[in-house]
Amino acid sequence: MNEQPMINQTEQQPNGTPEKDPRRPLSVVIFEYVELFAWSVFIVMVTFTFLFRICRVDGHSMENTLKENQMLLLRSAFYTPKQDDIVVFHLTDPAHGLEKTLVKRVIAVGGQEVVIDTNTNTITVDGVVYEDTHKVLKDRSTGVITNTYSTYGLFFDHFDTQTGIFHATVPEGSIFVMGDNRNNSRDSRNPDVGFVDERCVLGGVMLRLSPFTVFR
Repeated sequence: MNEQPMINQTEQQPNGTPEKDPRRPLSVVIFEYVELFAWSVFIVMVTFTFLFRICRVDGHSMENTLKENQMLLLRSAFYTPKQDDIVVFHLTDPAHGLEKTLVKRVIAVGGQEVVIDTNTNTITVDGVVYEDTHKVLKDRSTGVITNTYSTYGLFFDHFDTQTGIFHATVPEGSIFVMGDNRNNSRDSRNPDVGFVDERCVLGGVMLRLSPFTVFR
């Protein structure tokens, strides 16, 4: 009587070792998902702490370029402010009771000479007229377009009331910033803000998330 061959229930791999059971314990699967989640959170935290930041516009000083409550994406790592960039910086000035995060446009950087002529409504940087295509000149009280620079709150150490000219040289390592809504912005023309130390800059605006817009 012929014996039936025994069937080996353990499949053999080409190298002769038994194949592992593809079914893994639930605890192992859960641990792997938790580990993946933890790494994802870590990467997101690092990314949005050192590389990018998200912030919200508070106020009207950058109208009509930016509106209140719009969300912005900033580039932080290896960023150096340049003229015409929109930047976000943290300002702490206990003497004037001001501690706030502000968003403004860079008009000049360290070492450059800024002249604002309120008679002709022009800005020059190192003797070159700044192409101020973003500015909006409104009456502070009514909001009506006037196309006239207000002298309210100007940095009087640098502003000549007789000539109507603001003249200053930006210290090295600092930037001179202004809001696009020129007459309704507390910025480098004002002693509460003054020249902004580059170390206080949180980043340059890359994107406006709502509505979506790319800034150069």
